[in-house]
Amino acid sequence: MKVTVNPTTCIASGNCSRTAPRVFANRDEDDGFVSLLDEHPPESEWAAARDAESLCPSATIRIEEDEEDPAGEE
Repeated sequence: MKVTVNPTTCIASGNCSRTAPRVFANRDEDDGFVSLLDEHPPESEWAAARDAESLCPSATIRIEEDEEDPAGEE
């Protein structure tokens, strides 16, 4: 899994860091906008990262599944 974010579309909702705090942060010094903490999170974080992607109101988060992880299966 590879996670990317587009900071120009982020609206600082904070859904991502509440859902997957080991993958995303919304830091005060960045005015609450998303920071990506782990571009290649461990498998234990995949479900949370996918949830964060689906909960993002601005479609800022994008997840690319690895070939060994087809269609998001864990």
